[in-house]
Amino acid sequence: MQRLIQFFCLGFLISGCLDVGSGRLEGSRSLSNTPYGYQVVDTIARAGLLSQRFEVRAGDCGRERDGSWSDCDNDRERSEISLWDLWEYGDNKWIGYSVFLPSDYRTSPRVKTTVGQIHQRGGPSGTAGGLPSNPPVMQAEMLGEEYFMRVHIPSGPADNVRNGSRDIDLARIDNMRGRWTDIAVNFDTSGGKELLAIYVNGQKRGEIRDWINFRPKDYLFKYGIYRSFVSGHNGPMPTQILYIDEVRLGSSMAEVMVDLERPID
Repeated sequence: MQRLIQFFCLGFLISGCLDVGSGRLEGSRSLSNTPYGYQVVDTIARAGLLSQRFEVRAGDCGRERDGSWSDCDNDRERSEISLWDLWEYGDNKWIGYSVFLPSDYRTSPRVKTTVGQIHQRGGPSGTAGGLPSNPPVMQAEMLGEEYFMRVHIPSGPADNVRNGSRDIDLARIDNMRGRWTDIAVNFDTSGGKELLAIYVNGQKRGEIRDWINFRPKDYLFKYGIYRSFVSGHNGPMPTQILYIDEVRLGSSMAEVMVDLERPID
């Protein structure tokens, strides 16, 4: 039987502050407070003894306490962690994380599930599907049998952008079930560069350069399960459960690679 190791403590935003374990990056639950939505468990791990378990069921939507946003009102469902570590345009940031999909993990052929995204505060805004939208820099998305990185390329007025995009294939979902998949992302805007490159299990899958039209206040990394425009599934979305481990931020690829001798628990 799965044993729960840690919970969140109450008192930050909608759903609490992260009770950080050994080496785990500080963050908070984002628009989710279901007791099953986030757990730290000892049943499976990429390295060490523990991993982070995420679960989203149909109807799992939350609201910010200050009323600034509601997933329930905007056709979204999620259980995510927002890391508190922020960085700015001009930095060279590396992000690493590992994802495990159970053998019975289900996706939607019509609704994307985001599992990892670089978001931005104070960035451009607009609408998508007739609803308010603040496009992130990138989203690692699952749709049908594909896991891909969608890079957002907004243009136009900063408060009413048109959101173009480019996709980079990462992996087949069927090849991810029942095993760990290691992801590394390099987002480098230092020295006038604008580079976003992504690696799967140590192999480079693609990159994009010189696409940034807006500079936000700062950037952050979010991970877990996030589903948008869920009504497009034409019925309740399937329950999705996955595990994420070894989430790291650094200034080089070596700093964010899985290290079996120094696991993050």
